[in-house]
Amino acid sequence: MPETPDFTKSNALSIALIVPDAKPRRALSMAMTGPDSIVVRELEDYPSQSGLDELARLNSDVVVVDLDANIGRALAVIGDISGRGPASTVMAYSRHNDPTLLRQSMEAGSREFLVESLLSETVDEALARALSRRPSRKKDLGKVLVFTPAKGGVGVTTLTANFAMALTRESGARVVVADMDFQLGQIALSLGVNASFSTADALKNANRLDRDFLSTLLVRHSSGLAVLSSPEKYDFAHLSTHEGAGRLFRILREEFDYVVVDTGTYHGHVQEALFEMADKVYLVTELTLPALRNTHRLLSYLADGDRSQALEVVVSRFDSRHADIDENTAMKAMGRSFTWRIPNDYAAARTAQANGVPLATESSPIMKVLVKMARAACGKPVEIEKKAAGRFSFFSSKQLAATLEA
Repeated sequence: MPETPDFTKSNALSIALIVPDAKPRRALSMAMTGPDSIVVRELEDYPSQSGLDELARLNSDVVVVDLDANIGRALAVIGDISGRGPASTVMAYSRHNDPTLLRQSMEAGSREFLVESLLSETVDEALARALSRRPSRKKDLGKVLVFTPAKGGVGVTTLTANFAMALTRESGARVVVADMDFQLGQIALSLGVNASFSTADALKNANRLDRDFLSTLLVRHSSGLAVLSSPEKYDFAHLSTHEGAGRLFRILREEFDYVVVDTGTYHGHVQEALFEMADKVYLVTELTLPALRNTHRLLSYLADGDRSQALEVVVSRFDSRHADIDENTAMKAMGRSFTWRIPNDYAAARTAQANGVPLATESSPIMKVLVKMARAACGKPVEIEKKAAGRFSFFSSKQLAATLEA
């Protein structure tokens, strides 16, 4: 598999720039962005007190403050940020290697002094020192669970949306579902919610993207599930993918315990990055020749680089009596067993789609398997103990074999 930048490493430094002049701001952004660091905010002026409060909530590991535009305001900003505690390393920047500026910035509270030459070795050493100062993070980043279809029409959106709802209920954790089908995504429709903003808004505004901005793009389902919808308006979605996707999924993983993703049928740079960062990839297929052919091709791609442990094959609309291709033949052709079999419950799925009501609100054979998938994803026993007679729950149904041995 081609090497893709990992935007979500737990040790990656987040950097904020306060540089009024556009040219040095661009130079600093380029110099300080790398596999272990990412610029999450660029300010075009020295912030007011409310702006400093907002910057503090961003909790960046590094804040770079330009001295040249207004040294008095710059030193005041450095003093304010430094006075809030050691969470952020403040670095002063100037186009002049002036010992007086160096002394003044250090007295104000900066830990590093960068000059315009921006030698890569100097920047790397400064970032390494900032990393060593950063307090250890108690909370791990959230898990990324990616659903991707072998072909269009296999029901990946229905499975993704209802799996996310089941995971919200089973885990009791913070869950978000992100629709990365930029052109024709249907996650919001499947969940019966209306979204004003989308993943495209996040990626097109990468320079503004932080936890506060992202919160305005999310919509909440009544179950507590957060939804980042696809765009309502059709577009070709020519997006600045690498930087925007890095920021988007870094923040999502910091804010949520589980990030469930529908990749859509289009596979580009964003989807490639998602496959790399995923803790689990659910490859959704069906027992038809076109779907199985694509499954074989995708398995060859996704299994490269020893990713097989994070990959599970889900066969949708499973009906052993009426399948175009029998299960054993399909598994031999793929060289891999199906991990999950989703029953073919056409009536329930069609009713849910027609009414805009998730399958997860009712008992159905499909949901019984999705609940088991959700329990496995959050570390619970897959099988659920039956409740006493007379107390109905769609979780207390007859045991279904969901996992197949190779």
